[in-house]
Parts: sequence; structure tokens; C-alpha cells
Amino acid sequence: MPSPETRRGAVPSPLGVITLPDRPVSAGQGCVVQLPLEWLAGKPGDAAEGFLLDQEVETKTGVGHCLATSRGFSFGVIELDEQAGLADGTERAYRQLFDLLEQSNTPHLWRVWQYLPAINADDPETGLERYRLFNQGRAAAFSATGRDVATSAPAACALGSDEGGSGRLIFLAANTPATPIENPRQVSAYRYPPNYGPKSPIFARAAIARGPVHDWLFISGTASITGHATRHVGDIHAQIDETLANLEAVRQVANAERTAGSAAFDFDASALIRVYLRHPQDLEPARERLTQWLSGPSQVMFLRADICRADLLVEIEATLRQPRGNDVVEHAPWTHL
Repeated sequence: MPSPETRRGAVPSPLGVITLPDRPVSAGQGCVVQLPLEWLAGKPGDAAEGFLLDQEVETKTGVGHCLATSRGFSFGVIELDEQAGLADGTERAYRQLFDLLEQSNTPHLWRVWQYLPAINADDPETGLERYRLFNQGRAAAFSATGRDVATSAPAACALGSDEGGSGRLIFLAANTPATPIENPRQVSAYRYPPNYGPKSPIFARAAIARGPVHDWLFISGTASITGHATRHVGDIHAQIDETLANLEAVRQVANAERTAGSAAFDFDASALIRVYLRHPQDLEPARERLTQWLSGPSQVMFLRADICRADLLVEIEATLRQPRGNDVVEHAPWTHL
């Protein structure tokens, strides 16, 4: 297990850990979630991302879900049950999520990671792409529970995994809201026109959150999109550059919105970055470009995944954090909230 970062006098407890099937970890407490994806490259120590707290964590597991709670925070995973269809299974998973968060007094979603088998495949019964059915179910749950999309949409990603297995909804939530961030180069996802499906995706381009130790910037899955249209179809090099331009635009907006006196977010050693590639053969151009672009030795992992649009070749997400006050915190994949 990677060494968690520590503060003087702190006894950290894992709230949640995200890892890969071939790199299992034992957290002791909290929920451990394995991403149903193939590892392509990165430093072995960066394979797991963990969220730590200096307080007791309670973990509850049931059929198809795990929930870890502590004072003010929740982390967990819910598997999608598609017996009645993907849209229905997604709606029920999200409504279950919202119920769990209300019961644990952590109603505010900060970050959501979603992984869906065969995300670009057409459903044989409805003829709709599976990602569009997923968006229908998610929108139905937000509407049924009265959540305002513009103010409560979390930072999020939605990636496709290989066929087989169930989809999963991974989440980090708190008792205080995050500040949603949008990208001036893009239309907000929840305002996409109907040619992208009956219901628009629901997520913010990023979210700023304030933990006990760190200020956080969760940047959603980001791709080669300006306005609402895919750019540079079939060109991995140009798609990577457009994606990086979007990441930088979001970072600049977030830094303008951050709390007065707090440190600026940067793609430096504090950053944890996941690069999702549709085709493994695109690894080298992606790795070379990221190395040129980054301002410091960030933790970068490259994973094989389908992207939510069939014409997208790459998607990048990032978690940036800055310690507050006089705390000196070593940057590592396992980080105090």
C-alpha cells in the first residue's frame, strides 16, 4: 500500500480508496473501489488514490454498495442493476445515492466517477446509445429529488469499460457544498442541445471544495470539445492539445473563484491526473505531450477506456489540491481531505 501522507500528531483513517483490479490495496477502514479498466502506464505508487481523515470512519456494506462515513464526509460505490434497463437502473442507483447522503448528513456531492460497460453501444430494445440511456436515468433522479442542476451538479466523469460486469457509481460527498466551475470555451454539459440525446449530461466542468486540510479542485473528465462539438475527429495529437487547453481554461476560472488568500491551483506535484485512452497505441503521443505540458512531476496514470462520445479518443481528469495554513503536507496519491 502506498504510504499515506501524515501531519504532526495525525492518525489518518482512509475514507475511500480508488484503485485497479491488478493493484489491490487494503485500507483497513473505508471503502476500496477497483476501477474496471486496464492500466497502460504510470508510476506504480500512483495507481491508488485515497482520501484520508484524522477522525474515525464507519463503513457499511450491502449488496452492490459500500458507504464509508465520517464527521462531515462520505465516500462509496453503488453498482448499477440493469435488470429493468439501464435508464431505470441508473435512476435507482442515483436515488439510492441521494438517500444515503441525506441519511448521513452529507448531501452535497463533490465528485462522481462513473464507469459503464459498452458505453457507446446501442441498446437493442430502445436503439439509443447506452450513454444516452444513462443520462436519462441520471436526469430523472435529479428531477425526482428536486436537485437544481446548475447549483448541485458535481464534478464527474463517465467512462466505458469492457463488456461484462456491472456499471458503478463512485462518489465523494460532504456536509458543505462545493463551488461548481464552468469552462468559457464550452457550453455547460447540462445545456447541451437535444442532438446529444433526450437528456443532457449532468455535471460541472470542475468543483472547488474546502476540506479540513486542503483546498481541492476536482476537474471533471475533459475532452476535445469546444462549444458543444467534438473537435479534431481522428487526430489524437490535436485532440490532446484541445483537451489540455480546456484543462487550463478551467484551472484559470477556478483560481479566479478561489477563496481570498488561498494558494493557486496548478498542474504540479500536487496534481493527480488520469488519462483515459480509447486506443492503447495512442499511449506514447499522449505521454510525450503530457510530459511537455506539465509544470512539475504530477502523478499521471494512463488507462484504457472508451470515452462517452464515439468520436473522442482521449479524456483527461485531474485532482488538484493545496494545503492551507501552516500545514506541511507531502504530496502523495493518498491525501488528507
